Amino acid sequence: MKIFPIFVLLAFSIFSLGYAESYDATMAEWTNLLPAIPETGQSAVFTAKISASYRRMPLSVVFRSCNKTFAVSLKDDGAHGDEKAGDGIFGCVFPAQNEPGYWFCFVAAGASNQPQTFSIPQTFAVSPKNIEYRAIWADLWNQGFLTPEQARQFVQTARQGNFNAIIVQVRKVGDAAYNSRIEPRSSNIKDSSYDPLKYIIDLAHDTSGGKKRLEVHAWVVVYRIHKGNAKDGLPRSPHILGKHPEWASKNLAGELFVENSVCLDPGIPGVTDYNISVFEDIVSRYDVDGINFDYIRYQARGWGYNAIALQRFRKLYNRKDTPNARDPQWLEFQREQVTHFLRKAYIRLTAIKPNLKVSVCTIGWGDIPGGDFTRTDAYAGGVQDWNEWQRLQILDVNFRMGYKNQSNPQHKNQFINWTRFSLGHQYFRLSPIGLGAYLNSTEGTLSQIDYARQKGADGFGYYCYNEPAKNTKPTSSYYQAFAKKAFPIWADVPPLAWKESNPNGSLAGIVRRGGQPLDGAIVSLPEIKMSAKTDGTGFYAFIGVPTGKFKIAVNGKTVGTREIQASRISYFDIKY
Repeated sequence: MKIFPIFVLLAFSIFSLGYAESYDATMAEWTNLLPAIPETGQSAVFTAKISASYRRMPLSVVFRSCNKTFAVSLKDDGAHGDEKAGDGIFGCVFPAQNEPGYWFCFVAAGASNQPQTFSIPQTFAVSPKNIEYRAIWADLWNQGFLTPEQARQFVQTARQGNFNAIIVQVRKVGDAAYNSRIEPRSSNIKDSSYDPLKYIIDLAHDTSGGKKRLEVHAWVVVYRIHKGNAKDGLPRSPHILGKHPEWASKNLAGELFVENSVCLDPGIPGVTDYNISVFEDIVSRYDVDGINFDYIRYQARGWGYNAIALQRFRKLYNRKDTPNARDPQWLEFQREQVTHFLRKAYIRLTAIKPNLKVSVCTIGWGDIPGGDFTRTDAYAGGVQDWNEWQRLQILDVNFRMGYKNQSNPQHKNQFINWTRFSLGHQYFRLSPIGLGAYLNSTEGTLSQIDYARQKGADGFGYYCYNEPAKNTKPTSSYYQAFAKKAFPIWADVPPLAWKESNPNGSLAGIVRRGGQPLDGAIVSLPEIKMSAKTDGTGFYAFIGVPTGKFKIAVNGKTVGTREIQASRISYFDIKY
């Protein structure tokens, strides 16, 4: 029998001493038993408890402090103050170090006749003082980088505020704040000789004179494609709605506009491929560190009734009627369409740039009743199944938009509930908490930062630069004062160890029957119990596949085998 690694991660912060919480029970339940974080030059005992299901497995742990890396073994031998050997408590001693801020990662390997060593999938910061995401969004609607002068001020202010990543909106409504080969130039950029994206990348990546390097993520709005009034109609070519008005999403009454917006319909295969072509153009020509997907969802419940999408739905589910907005099959179909896009985008964009960080702005509307994600608006409204996206590993960073007013008791409680859920269901991906700073006083935002750090958050996304606090204008002095309280020292961005040393690979391809793409086919790797549906173009993909040679099946019928290599995308087109 083939033995595969079980990767187990634990995250906590210096603010969470004495706090105990179980993490995703589908992988393993870890409890933090650490009594204290060692200060510089001190040693300390570290212990962690693993659930009974995984006891007696050999464990290794890697600690990283600044540029140093060292490894130790963890033993379940009763020698760490636990009651007896085999009780699931593992421990080791932190060696004395000269730098604060330890990093750690656990790798649990199943027992076998030939013990195996597995690569480290991920690391998390023990202390938020020197390792955590501190990203800040700047939109195209307001000042930020509309001119070279604004861009210089924005980058300087971000550095002074000890932010380490800037997320700049380069596509707001089917337009481009860069020199696009596909979409028209944004009307907000007046100087035709100015390339905002290139200019801000050059500024942010410039480390001369001791300046800190800032990551740059290209923020793109995926499906909301037009803002305007219904009476004015749709934009003309070269805008995509001028070329393909039939791609617009509709409600059940056939209307195109919702909240003065028009969206591309996720259920149309051509929309997926068009959007990805736009994002490939960015990633292939600009030195971006990441791409940030926003409005990666249906605009609202009750939309998606495009004729092309409806035809696909009826064929896939063998129906002739028009479903209502709460029809379970209709909602399942809608969730799948957005998932199809993200899976395909992840494969195609990382094929161009393997180290690209694919991030998503995910919603946490309302509350999460009983901690059940399937009862949330994100899921039940047919908009975003982002918990599944993380499980499928088709994103790297989940900026969950925790946009809650801290002064509102109901919102405060919702922020707590969503934060706990997000950090308990990471599936080995980063989950910085998106802060709706524009909704809050400075004190309210600081309170949310403190709480998220207590729970082990991987950092924060700050929305937004243009309004850093409610009714507050962006100034260098404000951000410096904020940094003294929230980000007193510089922090490095958490690394994505699954990209730096990935023990797994990916598999992708197209399924065709009679020369035509097969929509909705179930492709599986039966030996490791992985499966995925094809999209409207016949595309399928698996991310995070263990290395080895595996059988591939379509709708339960074996169609071939494929060798999966570490850190590689293997392609296998199928004639079914």
